[in-house]
Amino acid sequence: MAYRYVYGPITSRRLGVSLGVTTVPHKVCSFNCIYCEVGKTTVLTSERKEYIPAEAILEELKDFLTNNTTKIDHITFSGLGEPTLHIRLGYIIKELKKITDIPVAVLSNGSLISQNDAKMDLLSADIVKFTLNATDKETYEKINLNHPDIKVEDVIKGIIEFRKIFTHELWIEVLLVKGINNTIENYLNLYDALTLIRPDKIHINTVVRAPAYIVEPLSFSELLEASRIINHGSQVIYKRGTTRVAPQTEITNSSFNRST
Repeated sequence: MAYRYVYGPITSRRLGVSLGVTTVPHKVCSFNCIYCEVGKTTVLTSERKEYIPAEAILEELKDFLTNNTTKIDHITFSGLGEPTLHIRLGYIIKELKKITDIPVAVLSNGSLISQNDAKMDLLSADIVKFTLNATDKETYEKINLNHPDIKVEDVIKGIIEFRKIFTHELWIEVLLVKGINNTIENYLNLYDALTLIRPDKIHINTVVRAPAYIVEPLSFSELLEASRIINHGSQVIYKRGTTRVAPQTEITNSSFNRST
């Protein structure tokens, strides 16, 4: 069977051997992130609908799981755009769990999490990872080039509310781009937001593969410094096989000059 919606398995820096699933065509997304490794967004939207028939996705997953012999660590919904745009994502995950006990991860930009139906769809996942790169409107929009319906304050509030009802692993990725969101002010604001979110893991990352736009990555030492300030046990994820927790200290509003 030729697969259109299932790909891999690939070796992931965080999820081991991961079988990928896309729920939208290339590149339907609520963001047009300047660092995106999949390319520039072709359809910028915040509309949830059945972009790909749910049964077609499940048919491919069933076929792969029946005929594959490779040990899979996670089935990961990420793919070619924002997975939560698919209005039957929750149904797909629940049906998948009827045929396999492989943990399910959803990698999302978090843009739709303020919507109650999107929250409910993610509750069956074993891992949900949201990307949160900034907390102020100007920086958030500069790095994400998001659909105008999406407001950063709604995203943060939605993640906080989701944390209250989600009983599995919640991860936050902070992806940093030189000259855009690598300021102490942004790091301190993220520290404040993450204090309220209380994720299980925080990953500090930067541009690794060829991005959609011309942007610069941070060095390993710069990522470590960001992790030190963002705190909360955050881990630096840097290239394959390199993970480190920076020395953590208690951060207070007086620890840094926020105008720096």
